[in-house]
Formats: sequence, C-alpha cells, structure tokens
Amino acid sequence: MLTTHRLPGGAALAADTAEGARSFAAGFWFPIGSRHEAPHERGFVHFVEHMAFKGTSRRSAAGLSREIERVGGYINAFTDRDSICLHCQVPAANWKLALDVLADMAFESTFGIDDFGRERDVIVSEILAAKDDPEECAHDELLEALWPGDPLARKIAGETGDIRRAKRDALFDFYRAVLSPRSLLATTAGPVAEEDVAEELSRLMPSGRAGEAPRAAVAPPFRAARDYVSADTEQVAWFEAIQVPPPFTEDDYFAMAALNGALGEASSSRLFLELREKRGLCYSVYSAFTMGSTECLWIASANAQSSQLGELASAMDGCLADAAARGLSGEECEDALSRLAGSLEIALEDTDFRMRRAARQMMFSGAAMTADETRSRIAALRPEDLNAACSRLFRDGAGALRPRALFAYGRRPRRAARALGLEEAARRG
Repeated sequence: MLTTHRLPGGAALAADTAEGARSFAAGFWFPIGSRHEAPHERGFVHFVEHMAFKGTSRRSAAGLSREIERVGGYINAFTDRDSICLHCQVPAANWKLALDVLADMAFESTFGIDDFGRERDVIVSEILAAKDDPEECAHDELLEALWPGDPLARKIAGETGDIRRAKRDALFDFYRAVLSPRSLLATTAGPVAEEDVAEELSRLMPSGRAGEAPRAAVAPPFRAARDYVSADTEQVAWFEAIQVPPPFTEDDYFAMAALNGALGEASSSRLFLELREKRGLCYSVYSAFTMGSTECLWIASANAQSSQLGELASAMDGCLADAAARGLSGEECEDALSRLAGSLEIALEDTDFRMRRAARQMMFSGAAMTADETRSRIAALRPEDLNAACSRLFRDGAGALRPRALFAYGRRPRRAARALGLEEAARRG
C-alpha cells in the first residue's frame, strides 16, 4: 500500500512516487459533493469550485493561472456528487509551485464581492447551457427517475434559483467550513520522494482552521423506473439501469471494471457488437458504472431514431438477459481481463491518472495500492470472478433478478411508448 502521511490540522497525503516520470500531478480532494448539501446550500459546492479561481490573499485570479501555465502546466477543478477536487499537473521540477498554488486556492481564497456577482452570472449561464444539451438533460432526468427526491439526484450546479438566491457571506462561511485541513485528502504522483511532498505540504497547511467534520452519505432508495420524458430531440436516449447494494471491496471494483468492458464499455463488447455492428440501430452505445460506499449504479445506454427505439430496446434487453442467464464465455472473460491489465499499463504513464487513482482508492477504502499491488490484484482475477460479478449485478442474494429501470428521453411516438410499457413522465425535457 502507498504510505499515508498525516499532516498538520488532520490532512492526509497519499503520494505515488513515479520514478522516471517527467511530470508531477497533485489533487486536493474534499469529501463534500452535491449529495451532501442542505436545501439552503444547493449549488454551493460547485459555486465554491468557481470562486477558488477568483483570487487569494496572495494571488489575483489571473496570477493563479499564469504561474502554472507559464511553466507549461495546467490547473483545473471539478465537483461531483461525492467530492470537490482542485488539481494541477506541471513539469516535475515545478512540483513545489503546484502544491503552493493549490493550497492557496483551497485555504486562502478571498471571495471578493464583485467576483462573486460576476461568477454567479457565469454559473447561471452554465446551468442554462446544460439545459440546451440533450445528453446532460437525459442524464439528469434519468437520475431523477431512479432516485426521485433524493439529494443524489440533484443537479451538481444547482438550479438557477438556487444560485440567484446565494449570498456571498453564506458561501464564504460554507467554504471556510468544508475546505479545511481536517477534511483534506491530498494525492500526488511524480518523481518526488513522498517524504519531501509531506514536508512541503506540512509547511503549507494553515493553522487555526478546524472546519466541520465530513458529512455522511446515505444510500438512496432505487426506483425501477418505467418512464418516458418527452423532449424535442432528433433521437431518443434509451437507458437501462441497475443498482447493487454494498458492501464492496477493491476486488469487486476490478471485477466490475472488467465485466463492464465486456458488456458495453469497449468496441468489442456485447452491446456494441450487437446493437451497432450487427444491427446498425445506433451510433452511440455504451455502459458505465460508479461504485462507492453506499451504492453501485450500472447503466447501459444508446441513442436511436424514434422509429427504431422498440427494436433497440428489445435488442439491448436481450443482450442483458442473456448475460444474466448465462454469464460470460471464457473467451470474453480472458479478453476483458487482458484489456483491463493492458489499459492500466498505458494509463500508469500519466501522473494525473496515478494521482486520481490514489484518491479514488483512498476515498473508497481508506488505503491506496501501489502500481505493483494493483497489477497483482488484476492478475489474480479469474473468469469465475467475472461471472460472480455478473451474477451479483443482475441477481440478488436469493437468485432473483434485480429490478431494472427502463428510461427514455426524447421524441415520444405513442406506439413505441405503448409497446415498451413506459409511462410519460409529468416533467418534460
């Protein structure tokens, strides 16, 4: 396992010493996302992400970007449903600069009132732009169908009304409470000794900033939706979704990653070969999963012409029913495991991937594996492990099929909707 260092104020560091790498990547992760927001805080985490780039007590907004970009690096941030992350990648010689800028943004942002007003308008524009994006809308509507009323189904950026009601002082107090050393997980990857990274980060941690304790997340109840949301789009987005309850281990994650590749993630997967290559029913088809401490959600999706929706839905359902009944063939399992192992080797050349990988593992299980440990865990997987994962995905502990959500977003021909047994949702895209 990667050594976890405890830093002043309660922060944790997992540093991956990537010998021979020419770049250094760092991420400052805080375990608060849109699912943790109280009703009066909706959109706050994403708003904080924006404001972290607007200037600190030592740097202007332009200065933050300029210092990183003039050495050829990049700096960015993102908010998801479980966390917020500020991250940076620079040439290895500039590793101290990366840590200094990230710490400055995380703990010393000033939230100037003029900047707050301008950025509020920017975020409103971002939310409105998302409403014009059919892919974004389809995904948002899917989550609302699966988890109606649950915080996990909220839009990460909030609604325009949430943002327009936000006050600068309330947002700043929220930032001071949730972005603190107490809840910081720092992950790094590059040709720098972990002791040196720990020493530099210890120097950068602010004192007297207690912050609040991490907020707990609760598993959302899953609704096996049978919904059709009408929207003015050229094609219909079709989804099938399954939720699997915890507990999960790292081995479960690797097995699910390999299984997902065989089912729908890869161009050689069942769904791609059947729906696109054999039948020509769609251009875009994929599957994906997220696995955390409270739930694993697996989704298969494809876009089709409305006139072909029934055939596409039937073909997808047939592929998944066959996997549920018979599992994967030996050849499919071997290909999926080989693909997973090979893709890891390619990805390990990227320090940004290594940094994110360490963070995912730390947030998932509280520990992060070295590259060699990860290779060993993947190499230890066997076809029976993938088929056990396949069985767990589609069947509960008693052997009964898990409830599967069916969801469509787009043009709604009545005949197709009726044939699929879907009800028109009250909301419209």
